[in-house]
Amino acid sequence: MRDIVEFVSSTLSIVGVPVVFQAYPTGVVPPSQYVTFMEYGTKPDLEAADEEITTERLIQVNVWSKGNYYQIVEDVRKILEQAGFQRTFEFDAPYTDGDSHFNKVLRFAFFDDYE
Repeated sequence: MRDIVEFVSSTLSIVGVPVVFQAYPTGVVPPSQYVTFMEYGTKPDLEAADEEITTERLIQVNVWSKGNYYQIVEDVRKILEQAGFQRTFEFDAPYTDGDSHFNKVLRFAFFDDYE
């Protein structure tokens, strides 16, 4: 099974903005655009003879931006789908007074093989 943190980080590194696992980018002022992600669920997908053959891994990617994030969302979606992820859900998180960034949430499933 893969190191999902390394896999997502390296896959999204070509987006051109900071990509961070379960945290915000370090620094006093957050960048105008960045991506965070986490694995929010994992379960057996296929089992044989009481052994797990494939695992369904559920990943949430948040795209943060002070302005229009259309292009970065499109890039993230395309890059992850090309890497074998299946998009399952997507929504705009509500923006409230005091927030510094808009937030787009994308959820993906990835079926990981045991080798």
